Amino acid sequence: MHRKKIQTMGLISGLVAGGLLCATAANAESGPTAAMLANTCAGCHGTDGISGGPAMPTIAGMPANHIKTLMKEFKDGSRPSTIMGRLAKGYSDEEVALIADFFSKKKWADAESHANSKLATAVDQAQAGKGKKLTASAKCDKCHEDDGKAQDENTPRLAGQWLDYLLFKMQDYKNTALKVPQEKKMEKAMEKLSAEDLAAIAHFYASKH
Repeated sequence: MHRKKIQTMGLISGLVAGGLLCATAANAESGPTAAMLANTCAGCHGTDGISGGPAMPTIAGMPANHIKTLMKEFKDGSRPSTIMGRLAKGYSDEEVALIADFFSKKKWADAESHANSKLATAVDQAQAGKGKKLTASAKCDKCHEDDGKAQDENTPRLAGQWLDYLLFKMQDYKNTALKVPQEKKMEKAMEKLSAEDLAAIAHFYASKH
């Protein structure tokens, strides 16, 4: 009886182990899931796309097509980058689509609500007030509606984004040598704005929630 019990338990254990191996093999053949792929982005963009550091943008809730466009531009080199160009080349179009869909379904979180917000440059309300007037005169709201909260396939959310990141991007768009895609669209709006003006605009958008 004791031997039969051991044999039966061994058989069950073998079946379970075999089932797990088959499931693992099936998963491997079907490729990584969206969550698995998105986890590779967490080191910079944070868990579920909520960035934990001021130099990296939060991408949670960003429109899927916008993410796919950015990844395509990073991959083909048309969008300047430090590391994203190299990383993007490691994903197939299908994997990029899975990543984009994953992050587009996540909930946005303002930078100042993050535990690491103390690491970031503080928003200056006087600067933000100046920035609000500048966005009106420069007609920024033609694309960045609702104080930067609105977004679509071509326009990312700016409201509540990390101030440091916004400041960096303002510098990028002002630097024509970088040839950022869609720069022509931004160039006209920014041609009369000084570096100080752009900093004030960044403070304004960072202050909105």
